[in-house]
Amino acid sequence: MRVSHRADFYTRFAYHSKESDPLMGNRPHMGDFPTMPREVNEISDRLRLIREAKGLNQAAFARLVGIEPQAINNYETGLRRISVDQAIKICAATGVSLDYIYRGLTGHLPVDIATELQRLHRQDRSRRG
Repeated sequence: MRVSHRADFYTRFAYHSKESDPLMGNRPHMGDFPTMPREVNEISDRLRLIREAKGLNQAAFARLVGIEPQAINNYETGLRRISVDQAIKICAATGVSLDYIYRGLTGHLPVDIATELQRLHRQDRSRRG
């Protein structure tokens, strides 16, 4: 089976780019394994924000969505990228959209979660600076 040109480009770009790649910036490497792309960190941040918006710790959130607690921890810390199947479980349990998880688009979020996310963003910014 032939992999599409776009998928092949993404794989090479995301996981095999050199440390000095101007599009990815200078990224530290751990041994022979490059760190995950920036977008994985953004996804992990959004997953953490969803959980915090629901007011749950990782174990309670894992029970709510039906995913192992260790997997939730791996997704939130950026050690693993969440699969679409697992992301759909989070969407079904919380009402958020795949667009929010993967792309950060907030247009179709439930009102309670959108409101709490805004509060968390403001709180996060006030801590940083």
